[in-house]
Amino acid sequence: MKPTSIITLCLLTLIGVGSAVWLNAGEKLKPYPKPTPPPPASPIFNESPERAQTAEEIDRDLREHDDRVEREIEKALLSDDAQRLEAAFVFLLPELLQVAPDRVTAMVARQAPGRARDTLCTDVTRQWIATDAGSAIAWIKSLDGDDRRASAMTAVNWIAAHDPEAAIRLADELGIRKRVTAAR
Repeated sequence: MKPTSIITLCLLTLIGVGSAVWLNAGEKLKPYPKPTPPPPASPIFNESPERAQTAEEIDRDLREHDDRVEREIEKALLSDDAQRLEAAFVFLLPELLQVAPDRVTAMVARQAPGRARDTLCTDVTRQWIATDAGSAIAWIKSLDGDDRRASAMTAVNWIAAHDPEAAIRLADELGIRKRVTAAR
């Protein structure tokens, strides 16, 4: 570019900016409007169509809650619905393990040998060893035969993913070290 064209460009820019300022100088800037207060609360009150529970009903529901959770887990075990079983193991079983682990161990003991018992025993072991290893190990030691071996393997495998040394110590404690080393 030639030097005269740069000077011309600068002059035209200054003239344009000056004109815009000059044209806007006569107008006053409008302030933002003041915020308005919120409207008053509605005086209309509608009664709820649902009846509120009495204190006795609330207490009864509280006492029966664990029974209902336990029944739902057992129904899910016996059904062929995989989603229902998954929901029971994801939502209900952890709650029951947390508030009433003795009910869970009794539920496992009540199950007849077979697929349902094996599934429940494996999932109880997996979830319990993750949240309360001491209680889970004590429960595993109280089991007999195949249940004990399967639960011990589940517990050792879960711990091995996080701490291999602790898994070896647990395998020794539960008496399944030979099985673990043979499985690897």
